[in-house]
Amino acid sequence: MTSRNVHHEAEGSSNLIKHDKHEDKWTIKPRALNIVWGKDPRYWRLSEEEGPAHLLQVSWLEVTGKLSLDRLKKNREYTVKFKVELSPDHFGWEESPVYFMVRVGGEDRVWRKAYIGAHARSRPGEEFEVPATDRPLKFEVPAMLGTGEKLEFGMYEIWRGRWKGGLVIREVIIQPVANI
Repeated sequence: MTSRNVHHEAEGSSNLIKHDKHEDKWTIKPRALNIVWGKDPRYWRLSEEEGPAHLLQVSWLEVTGKLSLDRLKKNREYTVKFKVELSPDHFGWEESPVYFMVRVGGEDRVWRKAYIGAHARSRPGEEFEVPATDRPLKFEVPAMLGTGEKLEFGMYEIWRGRWKGGLVIREVIIQPVANI
C-alpha cells in the first residue's frame, strides 16, 4: 500500500509573507500555512499563489503557521488575527467554538475562543477577523531571543469531531497592538 501526504505543508515563497514596514504589519497567505488535510481535494481547495484556502468539509480543523521572531520588534506587543469568511452554504459552525493559539519561542501557549458561526448569521458572506478586536490574541516579543526562535500560531476545532465546511481563509495578520 502506498501512502501519500494529504497535509499541506507551508510553502516558503517570499510573496506569501509580506511586511508593511510603515505599519509593521505582517500578512501571511494560506499557502504559507500548514493545513491538516490541505492536499486532499475532498476537504480543501487551495488557490494558486496568494489566493484563499476554501474548506469544503472536515471534522478536524487545524491550520498553523510560524514566523521568525527576528522579523518582529523586540519589547513590542502584537496581535494575531485570521481574516476569514463563511460562504453562504457553510455548516457546522453554530455550536462549535474555534480556538486560536499563539506561542512565543518555547513559552506557554495563549488561547482565545471564538464562535465564528455567530458572525455568519449577522453578516453572511462578509470577511471578518478572528479573534475579534474586543478580545485579541496578543503576545509580546521579548528583549532577549534565542537563535532561531519562532512565533507559532494556529486555528483549531479538533475536539468536537463534528463536520464543518464553508470556511474561507484569506490571510493571517500579525500587527502591533497599537495599530488595531
